[in-house]
Amino acid sequence: MFKFIRLQLKLKWGFNRNNSKMSAVMTAIAVLFAVLIALALVWTLSFVLKANISKITIKQLAQLFLTVIMLGLTIAATGMQMKRLYRPADLLITARFPLTPFKLFAGYMIINYIDLLVYTAVLTLPVMIVFGFAMHCLSFAYVMGVLLGVLLMPLFPFALSIFIAIPAVYFMTLLERHNIVRLVLFVLFLAAAFALYYYLLTVLAKFFIHRDWETGTLEIWEGLLIGLDKPYNPAYFLGNVIFFQNVGLGLGVLLGGGLVLIVFGTALAQAVSSNFRIKALEGGAGRGEKITKADDYGSARAIFRHNFKEILQTKTYSYFYLGVAISTPVMVFFCNRLVSMVGAAQIGSGINFGASMLVIAVFMAMICSFTGTVLSVEGKTFYITKLVPVPYRRQLLVKGMLNIGVSTVALLISAVVMGCLQFIRASEMTVLIITQLLLATGLVFNGINLNLANPNLKPKANGEAEEINITYMLLIGLVIAALLGASSIIFPRTMPDGGAGLSFLIAIGGAFVYMLINVLVFWFTVNRKYRKIEV
Repeated sequence: MFKFIRLQLKLKWGFNRNNSKMSAVMTAIAVLFAVLIALALVWTLSFVLKANISKITIKQLAQLFLTVIMLGLTIAATGMQMKRLYRPADLLITARFPLTPFKLFAGYMIINYIDLLVYTAVLTLPVMIVFGFAMHCLSFAYVMGVLLGVLLMPLFPFALSIFIAIPAVYFMTLLERHNIVRLVLFVLFLAAAFALYYYLLTVLAKFFIHRDWETGTLEIWEGLLIGLDKPYNPAYFLGNVIFFQNVGLGLGVLLGGGLVLIVFGTALAQAVSSNFRIKALEGGAGRGEKITKADDYGSARAIFRHNFKEILQTKTYSYFYLGVAISTPVMVFFCNRLVSMVGAAQIGSGINFGASMLVIAVFMAMICSFTGTVLSVEGKTFYITKLVPVPYRRQLLVKGMLNIGVSTVALLISAVVMGCLQFIRASEMTVLIITQLLLATGLVFNGINLNLANPNLKPKANGEAEEINITYMLLIGLVIAALLGASSIIFPRTMPDGGAGLSFLIAIGGAFVYMLINVLVFWFTVNRKYRKIEV
């Protein structure tokens, strides 16, 4: 069993030589950037709340971040339980291992806890160290308390995840054949999370701009912090341990309560997991058999239909591509308000057009970045695209049109929302739509050209997309978005008479040149590059 655990941990955390070094570097840079943003938010929120709420202690404020981390760990642990205990992708392989079902179950439970402990350390240590700097409480005792807290923190999230995973996996089983319902739920969750994030940033931005809180905001935060400082919150006892206040009670509840819940939960989970595995093994032979009739679709429609179904059935595409595209209007609305508010305070009024250009360009980059995998997603079945009696250029044009269509729908809805709310004038909205359509087209063909040069056809689990091309396209898109936004903000202010017209010409002209270059490169090189690709 321990060899099995060691092998699984190596697969999870070990370095895979088959992975691209550049992909690892780009992923590390993206993660580091996200971590720095999160830590800056932690420091700012800690400093602002402590400076303005005199009744709140440092421990009560720390419990806010500890609660958020524990919620995140509970969600992560629930996902691990569902994936490994109830819906393992390697079930047919592990069923042949010389291990009893109980040893496999116990091994997965140990692996889940080790993974959760790693996540706890990665999340908690930076946050609490930054919090200590912000509160000027960074001492040897505080660091020892944080380290002890890291060891104790996974107990309750792990225990709760055992009980949450059982109804969650049954619910997901009911939705197994309803990908659209799952997509809708994901979009609603994404929009809600983004709205919460927007609220938090808005509160901080308004405070730093006006040096004051809005009426009622201070009372809301004070009530939240006091409400979290109660025994029903596991973070309350974790705060006792970290700050060495009533340590015995904290240790007793976390260790005793956590271990008792884990024991009872494990007994229940073992029975449910065994039932799921038996049903999966017994019912696996007939799974996937579906009688379908031949259709007479034209080549373009057939390719379009195939790729759209592929989007819905592939998690990476359906959630982080189509999901982002659907929720783009909501996120654009929030982002535009925030950027306009901060920009107007720092630069002055009249920047709504530039802010809109920047925000929508960023979301166009996010949506179109997945075109860097139009070939990669085919994986080992790529050879079929060479056998079908459809020219290579035509195949990729249809795939590109699908991506452009998704981007266009998101763009038009976002533009209409901003126009109706009078963020921008009708002339500005027209220029915005033309520019972003040209930009989206350029990004789509740029992604296709990039994937032709770097196909990445190695087998991937569950048809997931290769990340490196997506990362490259995101970087390219973000740079272009920054240039478009900056020119649309700067020129109208530095050249008041003709600045607006000049910014319109630069935006449309720049996007057109970018699109034209990528379309021409695609048109004249696609067949030669495609023929060179081999599975």
